[in-house]
Amino acid sequence: MNLSKYQVAVFDCDGVILDSNKVKSDAFALALAGENPELVSRFVEYHQLNGGISRYVKFEYFFKVLKKQDDYQDDLDQVLKRYGELSLNGLLECSELPHIRGLLEYFKSNNVLCFVASGGAQDEVRKILKFKGLSQYFAGIYGSPKSKIDNLSELESLGELSEPGIYFGDAHSDLVAASAFNMDFVFVSSVSEWEAGKSICTKHNIPVIDDYSKLLEVS
Repeated sequence: MNLSKYQVAVFDCDGVILDSNKVKSDAFALALAGENPELVSRFVEYHQLNGGISRYVKFEYFFKVLKKQDDYQDDLDQVLKRYGELSLNGLLECSELPHIRGLLEYFKSNNVLCFVASGGAQDEVRKILKFKGLSQYFAGIYGSPKSKIDNLSELESLGELSEPGIYFGDAHSDLVAASAFNMDFVFVSSVSEWEAGKSICTKHNIPVIDDYSKLLEVS
């Protein structure tokens, strides 16, 4: 793959920059401690099937759809606070994906503009990437409560999504976002929780990688 041809690169965060998918799944479960274990199990499965969607949407789904609770705003606020604390602590300790820094250095040296479009809370993602010394590689870091589509629409309106562009993701929401903005998609499979991702991408001739170093070898 000729990476030097791209003008812009977009990265999801969890499972693409950071090895943090398990951290998030565990935090979703722990935040609901005391709830019906069967519903919590179904909720975590829902989360894994819907990677890249904001925590606000997901927890609302738990109370409104799975639990069928009418008045849940106070419970939702408490769970969101608990999840935020668990998630932040876990993210501070998690490692970055092998060779991601090498790929970002490559794009930097070739003047490829890089952005983060995450389903995670925007302030949290910015804080974590700054803490890990990775924010220096990105012209902008975006997350929830806005969706990936909305954040990329904003970048497009500012003229930042020059073509050709490439999008690195590990969830179905990433593939949808890449397609919406005519960007080449690369499925990062190594720690993805999108179980059907590899087969779907292979079927549609979408590149699947489990190691960034392989991209650097052929670029």
